Amino acid sequence: MTTSKKIASLIVGALISCAVNAQSPGQPVTPKQFFPSRILNVYSPDSVGWVVTSAGSNGISFGKRGSESGETYGAQVIIFEMPSTTGSEELLSFVKKRIATMNPPPRFQEINSKYQYIENRGYPCVNVQIDFDDTAAVTPTGKEQLKLQVISLYCRHPEQQQLGFFVAYSHRGKVTDDQIESAAQNFIAAINVPKN
Repeated sequence: MTTSKKIASLIVGALISCAVNAQSPGQPVTPKQFFPSRILNVYSPDSVGWVVTSAGSNGISFGKRGSESGETYGAQVIIFEMPSTTGSEELLSFVKKRIATMNPPPRFQEINSKYQYIENRGYPCVNVQIDFDDTAAVTPTGKEQLKLQVISLYCRHPEQQQLGFFVAYSHRGKVTDDQIESAAQNFIAAINVPKN
């Protein structure tokens, strides 16, 4: 088996129990519902109203509607293949490129961003706060321009060095949510690597 096939096999098996234990998309979850796996311990956000929006071999996503028309919240945990990096600057560069690929212009217009390399978990990570204008957000009434706020953490897995993971919490709406920081940090802090 080639190295890339071994990595793909690891990724496919990484969060399989998350996918198996999750209800089907659209089903509600309880606050801080636990989704264990061999690679990461995952919990749903710690408030009511969330549903599973997708679950697969590489991660799980949750969502809920806000009180305003077209307003939504999202939370996700995704595992991905991660190339070798040397030092904090190279990791920061990798994360910036990945985010740019996932949120390409002209649809996503970056308003502001902040990237910070950290090691307070005991392994290399990058904290990211970024705001976009989403010029073609899909809503029940059609496409419209909305604000997208994303608070996330990108890390190299401490035991599976060829894997990375990101944990993200987002808000999309006509105006920004000034209260997002606390909920986002609570969700991100709960996601952890299982202790052997």
